[in-house]
Amino acid sequence: MLTRGQKALVHVAKNQLGLDDDLYREILMQEAGVSSASELDYKGFERVMKRFRKLGFRRKRTQPAERPQPGGTITPRQQAKIAELYAALGWTDPRRQMGFSRRVCGVPWPQTRAQANKVIEALKQMVARGYSERTGRGAAEDR
Repeated sequence: MLTRGQKALVHVAKNQLGLDDDLYREILMQEAGVSSASELDYKGFERVMKRFRKLGFRRKRTQPAERPQPGGTITPRQQAKIAELYAALGWTDPRRQMGFSRRVCGVPWPQTRAQANKVIEALKQMVARGYSERTGRGAAEDR
């Protein structure tokens, strides 16, 4: 039994080669003795793919998107998210913001992406718990 990815690869090859349905099924029958890709076993799959390669099929590998490294400097998007979360908590005093940042990552303002991620995640947890500037505690404690 083939995996979904292998079945998909057979269909990608069919489309890339521009095979009509009759020719496609003829190749399946000649190479593997089946009329549908879902009936292929592993050996049949290998024979069909070998034939497709002879006909000119080339697998195109996609490159994964490059992610920014966490050691780089803080991004404007992270700065905006931190400001948004501080506003949601009602923290307008820079001293309070610096104290929180110092407690979370050891510096008054996050300088790297990794430090910013720590601050953002901690602030998101506080917002999710319903922390309120007015009471100084979470909404769950108000009950």
